[in-house]
Amino acid sequence: MARFFVPGKNLRDKKGTVSGQELEHMRKVLRMRPGDRVLLFDDEGWEHEGIIRSYTEELGEVEILSSFQPRRESSLDITLAQALGKGEKMDLVVEKATELGVRTIVPFVSSRTVPKLDRERMVRRQARWKKIALSATKQCGRTRIPELLDVSDLAELLRRPWPCQLKLLFWEGESRQGLAQIRQEKSRLDSVLLVVGPEGGFSAEEASEAIRHGFQSVRLGERILRTETAALAALSIVQFLWGDIG
Repeated sequence: MARFFVPGKNLRDKKGTVSGQELEHMRKVLRMRPGDRVLLFDDEGWEHEGIIRSYTEELGEVEILSSFQPRRESSLDITLAQALGKGEKMDLVVEKATELGVRTIVPFVSSRTVPKLDRERMVRRQARWKKIALSATKQCGRTRIPELLDVSDLAELLRRPWPCQLKLLFWEGESRQGLAQIRQEKSRLDSVLLVVGPEGGFSAEEASEAIRHGFQSVRLGERILRTETAALAALSIVQFLWGDIG
């Protein structure tokens, strides 16, 4: 069944109210009609099976037949801080990171970030990323949409008091430590922050500053990966080592 996001406040008395972008997708894109069965998911981890009962121009009403709380979210709370890349690379990272179970995405800029976006373009990009995250959440069956934070700079990112058990900076200049070594030291992990740099990587000064703020620098092997590849590789490995993949 097609899945649609409905905030918990719009679910009352065995009825769900669909509006905005989700209503447009339901009614105009998928051309669903009263009597069709749908799945709604809310912002509290619940899914609701129901039947479309009626439409107005602004609202769709769904009768809720049953509600349940599926276990599709990873036990590992992952925050991905991703440097902005050229073109549509961030679009890809947001989509695939959502599929891989990330809970929070933090776009940032550093000294070697190529795109220089003004405030208006940044607002448009962030709106697009939120739509991509929602679409990916619906497609992969997740019950929570990743939180997408505002774009920050690297210095602000490093100073922020992240409530994570482990903070990792993926840096091609790291010659010794990889995720396998960290796994030996930390057999169990509940939360982690991953920081992935731009096309040109991090400078030595930026890596040193990160370490000074409690980050551990790690490598992803012998080859230099594109920024979007590095993000998805890091997420997959971390989910395998401490999360729900494998």
